[in-house]
Amino acid sequence: METEIEIKFFFNADFAGQLLEKMSQYTVISHKNQMLYNVYFETPDRALRAMDMGLRVRRIDEQCTQTIKTSGRVIGGLHQRPEYNEQIEGLQPELARFKRKIWPEDCNVKELQEQLAPLFSTDFRRLHWLLEMEDGTLIEAAYDCGKIIGNQAEADICEIELELVKGDQAQLFVLAQDIADLPQVRLGNVSKAQRGYMLTEGTTFEAKPLNYAKLNSSMSLRQALSNNLQHGLKHLQYHENCYLENGDFKALIELQKSIMFLHQNILLFKNTDLSLIGCKWFEDLQWLARGFSWIDERFVFQSLLENKAYYIRKLPKLKQLKKNIVLADEALPSEEVIANLLHSTRYCHFVLGLTQWLIQLEKTPQSDQEVPSLLAFAETALTEGWSKLVKILTAEPSLTAENLLPQQGLLVANLMTGLSVGTVFNSSNISYYYPWLDMYEGIQELTMLDAIDEFATDEEDIEVQSEYFKWVKRKQASLLSAIEQSKQHALSSDMYWIKIEN
Repeated sequence: METEIEIKFFFNADFAGQLLEKMSQYTVISHKNQMLYNVYFETPDRALRAMDMGLRVRRIDEQCTQTIKTSGRVIGGLHQRPEYNEQIEGLQPELARFKRKIWPEDCNVKELQEQLAPLFSTDFRRLHWLLEMEDGTLIEAAYDCGKIIGNQAEADICEIELELVKGDQAQLFVLAQDIADLPQVRLGNVSKAQRGYMLTEGTTFEAKPLNYAKLNSSMSLRQALSNNLQHGLKHLQYHENCYLENGDFKALIELQKSIMFLHQNILLFKNTDLSLIGCKWFEDLQWLARGFSWIDERFVFQSLLENKAYYIRKLPKLKQLKKNIVLADEALPSEEVIANLLHSTRYCHFVLGLTQWLIQLEKTPQSDQEVPSLLAFAETALTEGWSKLVKILTAEPSLTAENLLPQQGLLVANLMTGLSVGTVFNSSNISYYYPWLDMYEGIQELTMLDAIDEFATDEEDIEVQSEYFKWVKRKQASLLSAIEQSKQHALSSDMYWIKIEN
């Protein structure tokens, strides 16, 4: 068995010349130009996938190798996967050649062999360099350009892979930081095999909500922080892929949530021994947050326009109002601007820097001073955050848009804290957040009304302006009444974490 440790980038073939120039700046031990043909096999019921395995037969210069890869893990663009290789004759796999220990105990290898069939193939040219770094570390750099070929569709391959052959893993990141300076390169957390499965099954990246980070009370603070940052990074990259593939605005909303989740964890853990101050990737995260700060504004505009502007259908001069909203939305960043940001050098360095920091965090010996326990830490974080919001919400006799809208940030931060440490507690906690989520949705609708109020301010027709203001006032009154009910429900809910005995 070998453990493959590699960093993968998605690349633009238009800049291949700059990649070749970059490679020439290193000590090249050997260089190859090869055609690789790979066939991926599966059973009709996807038995290999169920075992978190992938089976590939690769042909290079008439020599064939079959490879089993297990799931391993991916952090950012760093892939760490155990793999098993055996030389065979031809492109038909021979599972009996693998050692029996690689299979689950209940796996019938002979029966599995009989059910195997080609699922998809990849056909690409590989430019390969074996590089020697300054400390003697050996790294294989490969530039792959070709196709993934399914039964009914194809997809392009254009990737750079850096694989550690021998030596210091840190040198892999030294080379990767240099590659990240190339134009339109981004970290790849999706393998060719994953893309092939998606192509064959006709599936695409679809936006999905940010879920709870999976923690347990036995974890140290270090383990919890590492787990949470990996969770946020995975959600970020998934929706980066989702947006670039489908252009779905929902993917950008989730991408922004990833950024907020990562930032909230920095705030949660900032006073522990795991200080994040001075990390270059933290500065890049703040830059990224600023780069997507307009998402809420676009959400408001698109919400006003959805379903043929049903929400504002009763307002006068609707056609002109819709035009004004469209113009305001068009003034926000375009798809091209967003794509350029996600392909930018700084964004690539951010993902790479966070990945490297997470790998280093895992290698750093745990300090005996890491107190309190994760359970106590989570209880304190939740209590302080929600108690602060409750105090603010109960300080005024009644809710108004003016005293509620400024609390949106604190409410979001508390919801992110719940997603970060909520699973430390064994009790069911989802129901606690329902009324708070109702309030959050209510605040979002208040921002929509606030937008209409601003458009009304610019309206020259006094009568029309008056109608707008009256409409906004009626809507606000009704909405604030509903939010008040949600608030009362939220305030009456027990703080589930307080009941836990430490």
